[in-house]
Amino acid sequence: MATTASHWARRTAQAVLAPHTLPGSLGWTLLATAVPTALRFATDAGRYGGPFVTYYPAIVLVGLFLGWRYAVLTTILCALTARLLFMRGFPPLISGPGGIAVFGLFVLSCVFLVSIAEWLRRVLAEANAARAREVLLNEELRHRLKNLLAVVNSLSSLSHRHTEPEQAHNAFAERLAALDRATSLLGEEGAVSCTLPGLAEEALRPFLSDYAIRLSGRPQAIDRDGCVPAVLALHELATNAIKYGALSQPGGHVELRWGEPADGAVTLSWEEKDGPEVAPPQRKGMGSRILSMHSPAASFAIEYPAAGVRCEMKLKAA
Repeated sequence: MATTASHWARRTAQAVLAPHTLPGSLGWTLLATAVPTALRFATDAGRYGGPFVTYYPAIVLVGLFLGWRYAVLTTILCALTARLLFMRGFPPLISGPGGIAVFGLFVLSCVFLVSIAEWLRRVLAEANAARAREVLLNEELRHRLKNLLAVVNSLSSLSHRHTEPEQAHNAFAERLAALDRATSLLGEEGAVSCTLPGLAEEALRPFLSDYAIRLSGRPQAIDRDGCVPAVLALHELATNAIKYGALSQPGGHVELRWGEPADGAVTLSWEEKDGPEVAPPQRKGMGSRILSMHSPAASFAIEYPAAGVRCEMKLKAA
């Protein structure tokens, strides 16, 4: 029963909010004048009761399905038609105080009816938009949850593959913290992207106060699908630099630079300087695996010159 009512409500909202062409709208407006006129002729030809009675429902329906402008047009056409066909023997409405009062009540009634129709139309439009947002948010939530579970599974598997249990636990916890910082960037209202330098500052937050990591570049927007891989990669680069690279000794520092988008991507350059001599790693650990990830939104190219590790990150621009 509830499903049927909901389906009926959706169909009604779709019918009310359906777009109409100008000729179609004018045609419905003329029909909304002709039908109540015919009904009035069929009943008493306007001899009994108010001449406008059959026109009021038509004004409401036109306002609901076509909008207030066509409802006003319908009101004018209905008033002219009623005056010409059913009030030919009446004196002009504004010829005396009574006529002015009747005319004022008619105008007030029509304004009230048009306002109600327009209000209902807007309520249906807002409800329809709210349903669309709900569907979009549910799809977005499923998408993010699926991606997040895949990343967590990968982090867990790779963190425990080549290390002692205690070291694996610590490494996994640190990477989960980095992942939490990455997802927090996408938790803001309406977030479909993250921004530099915010992304870099959030990824490197545990290290910036104690180590010389210099960030430079103008604010840039990164596509949301590149945000999490970028945060994880920067976390790994900083961790490795502290253990083995430029940040492992006094005087060493890291420069992280980025420029303007080119070919739909923002390029970040990580460069370690004034550290110990570097040699390529003998085996591919978790950090190397993260830094070798490639996707449509993020790719990483890392080099190991003797002067210091270099990594070029290409992130899809928002």
